[in-house]
Amino acid sequence: MPGYHLPYFAADAAGIFAKHGLKVDIVDPEPGPDNVRAVAARRYDGCLTSVAHFMRAKDQDPQVRAKFVFMVARRPHMAAFVISGREATHGRPIESFQDLAGAAYVGSPDDAFGREYLALMGRLGIEPGPIADLPYSQVMDGLAAGKGDVAADYVDLAPAFASASKQNQEVRALPFYQAGLEVYGSGLVVGTDLIESKPHLVAKLIASIEEALLVTRADPESALTAMRFKLMGVDQDRALKGWSVGTQLIFGDGPPEATLGMMDEEGWARTIDHHASVHGMRTIPVEEAYDPLFVRPEVVSS
Repeated sequence: MPGYHLPYFAADAAGIFAKHGLKVDIVDPEPGPDNVRAVAARRYDGCLTSVAHFMRAKDQDPQVRAKFVFMVARRPHMAAFVISGREATHGRPIESFQDLAGAAYVGSPDDAFGREYLALMGRLGIEPGPIADLPYSQVMDGLAAGKGDVAADYVDLAPAFASASKQNQEVRALPFYQAGLEVYGSGLVVGTDLIESKPHLVAKLIASIEEALLVTRADPESALTAMRFKLMGVDQDRALKGWSVGTQLIFGDGPPEATLGMMDEEGWARTIDHHASVHGMRTIPVEEAYDPLFVRPEVVSS
């Protein structure tokens, strides 16, 4: 999701990391939970990853020594995607979550996206419609072709769904947070060893990321210029649109200074319970998921 990563290329190019006394190398991530394990093993100092990957890593190995120190996306990335104005299986267009009752789902009911979708339907008391069981690689094209009425994926991928749509089709995303799902999405994870040995370094990294997010919010075009030098052939329009869609998960509805990066015990308890109930992961203590010392990193002395 290139748009999600715009701020970190901006931080590198604009000297934000250097301003905070850091020299940062941006490298390709390990796949899925392996990213968290790499940080815990000190192969990297930190990684930007989803809560889902983190929870999977902890589920597979409870002794993984890594924690979240900054929550970039304080809302979940999940969304339901539909074709605006198109008549669904139940005979009317889908305009709200309630219209998903009886709508045909495109995708596997057994993968992470299918589980999230069906869990949300249950939470809302909505009876889902038939399932067009397609592998993930065929979901976007399947939705566009009318093999079903709704698909579930990360809201940041709205530009990809739009690219897969047919002429005169408009794709609409219904973010799960708008249906009341209050769980964390993704953020910065560092190893417990680094937290214990160099907390001032972690605080500087957090301050850099926070500044990069605000700079990119004000001028995403400059961040895109920085990304082009690192990722040759990146789809610039898609990256900008992906960033734009994702800002609602990062900055929320209030002043960013009040909420940017914030986490708390209650929010983590909800998030852990969600992943346990929806994906069958083990329940972990809240204190193993995040370090409250860095909720306000300015309190960490240098």
